[in-house]
Amino acid sequence: MGKTCIYSGKDEGGGMIIVKWTGKAVNKNRRYRIARGKKPILVKTFAYKAWLKDIGWTIRAETFKRYKTLQSVMISAVLDPAADHHNLVDVVLDALQACGLIVDDRNAGVVMSMPCERHKRGADDEIWLFIQPGEEEK
Repeated sequence: MGKTCIYSGKDEGGGMIIVKWTGKAVNKNRRYRIARGKKPILVKTFAYKAWLKDIGWTIRAETFKRYKTLQSVMISAVLDPAADHHNLVDVVLDALQACGLIVDDRNAGVVMSMPCERHKRGADDEIWLFIQPGEEEK
């Protein structure tokens, strides 16, 4: 997959979780494929499962807490020139839920995707997450 956890930490103010991940991001159009059988069904792609695990471990390197809500999530990225940065929001929220940081990604509060920079084709993507936690699950 990609290189993981170049930086993970909390800001000096004691609240915000900051995560930097590099590798090849998976966009929302590549999350599922059709599995053939008696009845066609949608299943997660291998690339998507690996990406969720990779970014999940990066996020979990910082905190083992679980939150009911998040006040805000800001996403900043350096992506391939052909990538649509708006597709990144859904997969990042899925990753936050899959790794157990938040109970339900619908409770993520304000989610902002900053206009992203572009890198040369073939270079690794870079994703910065600035997560302001909300109510902690007991």
